[in-house]
Amino acid sequence: MSSMEKINLLPPKEQKYVHNVFAECPQEIKNDLKVIEVKKGQNFINAGNECKYVYIILKGKACGIDMQLQGRVYMFKEFKPGRFLGEFECMADIPDYSITVQAVTDCILLVMSAKQYVRWMKCDGNALFLRTQKLLYELTIQTRDSRRFFLSTCKERLFQFLVEWFEKEKKDGICLHKTREELSNEIGFVVRTIDRNLKKLSNEGYISLRSGKIFVSRKQYEKMKMHLKQNLTYKED
Repeated sequence: MSSMEKINLLPPKEQKYVHNVFAECPQEIKNDLKVIEVKKGQNFINAGNECKYVYIILKGKACGIDMQLQGRVYMFKEFKPGRFLGEFECMADIPDYSITVQAVTDCILLVMSAKQYVRWMKCDGNALFLRTQKLLYELTIQTRDSRRFFLSTCKERLFQFLVEWFEKEKKDGICLHKTREELSNEIGFVVRTIDRNLKKLSNEGYISLRSGKIFVSRKQYEKMKMHLKQNLTYKED
């Protein structure tokens, strides 16, 4: 299977979009595409390293991570199949990667050299328009979400995290299989603060705590979502 044929690993919606982006890509650039596999937990982009490649996630999930003081790792963004990584630096003429990206699961990536990517964008108006449109959309969403995040209390961040998690799982009465340390990395508050707020949420009926584990029913999910809707820092898409 050629590198371009590997695009068929993507979900249907993302597959169609990526095929449209590559519709007028010069064949010599397509021929230089490579497919690599990255194991769970491996960094394939490191902040501060030279931006040499643009990656497209074909299968699996990755996340942006930030090393905090005292060795704490903070995961601040999840990247799913169809996501282009490294192109922002290319388009903005930034020489080094701005974030570190780590595989959350085993990943399959389509890889192109940064120089080839820039060359492609300069000669392909269709691809340039589609990628610029997508980048502007992502930047708008990122700015909005960052504003919400920094204005949020620990309680609100827990609500946001648990609501998004419930909507991904789509099950009633599910248990969150994350340690307090992992939750701390996800939402940016220390473990002691998270424990205190989880107890409050349990007492207020938003979640259930059993042997220290977090359970959320559909009724509790709806209650948290309603709280977020009534909060000025939250807006449904």
